[in-house]
Amino acid sequence: MINIRYFASRRSFRMMLPAAAMLVLSAPVLAFSPGEGAPRDSRRGYERTAQAYPPGPDRNRPREVSDQEHAKDRSESGQMRPFKELYGRASAIGRGEYLGVEPDISRDIYRFKFMRSDGKVVWVDMDGRTGRVLSARQ
Repeated sequence: MINIRYFASRRSFRMMLPAAAMLVLSAPVLAFSPGEGAPRDSRRGYERTAQAYPPGPDRNRPREVSDQEHAKDRSESGQMRPFKELYGRASAIGRGEYLGVEPDISRDIYRFKFMRSDGKVVWVDMDGRTGRVLSARQ
């Protein structure tokens, strides 16, 4: 029979105890991390665990694309004007501090919001496909 008191008092055992505890605590993390076959995001180089392992019973449903990703994809494919170009035209009309943008991706319309030095807020609506100014109002 092994004498536990003798073994626990040995210096080598006390030095190995933190490593053994870390191994035991990290076992669940290692068991559920994505392996070699996990899908990777080609743009960033990390595992897309949200898409590969979505929570709940809808595992076969594709991930929803955000409005920002949708607009970027359409801009890169040439279906919409680049955001910098739209922002440049809107800032020339708004002539104030840029407060933000509200994109309506379903209609390809961007609503830019500016505040002028006198405190008035100006909204500039632009067509994302053509870059045409639809309206500018205070």
